[in-house]
Amino acid sequence: MITQAGFDTLLACLDSDPDSAGLKYEEIRQRLVSFFEWRGCSIPEELSDRTIDQVAKRLAAGEQLRTSKPYVYFHGVALNILKEHWRAPDREMARLDGLPGSKMPAVDPAELAEQETEHSEKERRLGCLDRCLGKLPPGSLDLVAGYHRGEKGKDKVYRLQMAQSLKIPLNALRIRVYRIRAALETCINDCLGQPPA
Repeated sequence: MITQAGFDTLLACLDSDPDSAGLKYEEIRQRLVSFFEWRGCSIPEELSDRTIDQVAKRLAAGEQLRTSKPYVYFHGVALNILKEHWRAPDREMARLDGLPGSKMPAVDPAELAEQETEHSEKERRLGCLDRCLGKLPPGSLDLVAGYHRGEKGKDKVYRLQMAQSLKIPLNALRIRVYRIRAALETCINDCLGQPPA
């Protein structure tokens, strides 16, 4: 907390005329509040006061403002205060605790229920996919994945090489992949048609 002597030293460094120093102080404080607001801080006034206190302590310790624009010095200190604020472990809790009741985050129950339904449906679909993939004959998944792995424009050459390595015609490869995919699709649809466990 700034002392009266520290505050007087601060004002004297801003201007020799007390009225002019007071106006400069208010301008600097408002700019600091804006600085912290623009960076998403929920307690901009508190951080501005902390910055001013820090500058006042330095000036009381004998440090000099070496610039014709005092705000530049305050801004440098504010950057350090901001870094400390973001690193503080209790920052998130303090942010939420500092909000008035009307601005507390609220969860829409209907939206939450919809998200839970979507999540459980995705989990169910993934469960069916895993179950059906487990039922495929050995090598079938690799065959389908390999068939669809080719790059655009090069996939025909890639598939032809694949068919040659299996010693079957390209059309036979297409038919094999189609049958595996059809069986997989039927299995997944059957699984999804059953009531959830």
